[in-house]
Amino acid sequence: MLIKNGFVTDPGTQRAGVCDIRIEDGLIREISADIPASPSEEVVDAGGLTVAPGLIDTHVHFRDPGFTHKETLHTGALAAARGGFTSVICMANTSPVVDSLPVLKDILARAKEEKIRIYQAASVSRSLKGEEMTDMAALKSAGACGFTDDGIPLRNAAFL
Repeated sequence: MLIKNGFVTDPGTQRAGVCDIRIEDGLIREISADIPASPSEEVVDAGGLTVAPGLIDTHVHFRDPGFTHKETLHTGALAAARGGFTSVICMANTSPVVDSLPVLKDILARAKEEKIRIYQAASVSRSLKGEEMTDMAALKSAGACGFTDDGIPLRNAAFL
């Protein structure tokens, strides 16, 4: 596949400008201006579009479990991918709250079925109440990527 005329931006390589990208066997093989297409090559005209590494959204609400009438892991993953996001971090304010190993493990197991990387934050406090701390060490070991009560203030300074 040859992507032509896209505005390529890649902070990792300091690249920013219009150029072409050749992809072979799922890997980027060449980035340059005016790459000639081979006769059998699929060509995509990306003129007027931005071509960038996958974006990361560090604060999403996929609402799964508990509020799947709003969003599921699958519909959230599809929407993220459509917007150019290849990785997301889901917040913990689901029902049940992501404050225990069974809830976290269930989400992470289902997340593996999606085409993007879905990371899961766990809550700082049990049930997001700001009263009792979660077992952060166990949650981290099980795959939680961070901890947040997602906008709910911790009302007791002694909690920390």
